[in-house]
Amino acid sequence: MNAGTMFEWEGAAVEEAARLVADRDPRQYRIGMLTVGPWPDGPACALQWFVRHTELAQFLLRVEPRRAGLTGADFIAFKTNALPTVTAMEVTGLSEDLRQLFNAVSGPHFGVHWWGTLESLKAGETEWARSVLAKLDAEAPLANTRTGELLELLRRDYPSPKPVRP
Repeated sequence: MNAGTMFEWEGAAVEEAARLVADRDPRQYRIGMLTVGPWPDGPACALQWFVRHTELAQFLLRVEPRRAGLTGADFIAFKTNALPTVTAMEVTGLSEDLRQLFNAVSGPHFGVHWWGTLESLKAGETEWARSVLAKLDAEAPLANTRTGELLELLRRDYPSPKPVRP
């Protein structure tokens, strides 16, 4: 996407934006993120997929705080405080240090439990990734022939957020 192109979730209602990125195929949208939080109308966590780290960063800045119920002055304060970390994400990519810095700003409203590529998940690079592989009784790295099993487990254990309104 170039600078003038919108992300497909831009302009959508918060619940619809969250559903769009959660329903994506991780084989095409290879940057994943597991967010956790006390969202007013949703599951305790959401696994979402993005085309690149810059899209993930913008989603964290613009959609997740609204899903967590931040509005008005609280939303503006969050964006002001989060912008330096989000800018660093866009420039340097995702790192554990940036995840922790972001969570320091976003807590107690929501946080990022994990982010990384589908490959890093299959490689078991984090504690959460290893716990997912353990559910498959699989050792890291997960064989490519088992990617379908992994994706099915993720769909089952981290379902797409359902719309709260009819």
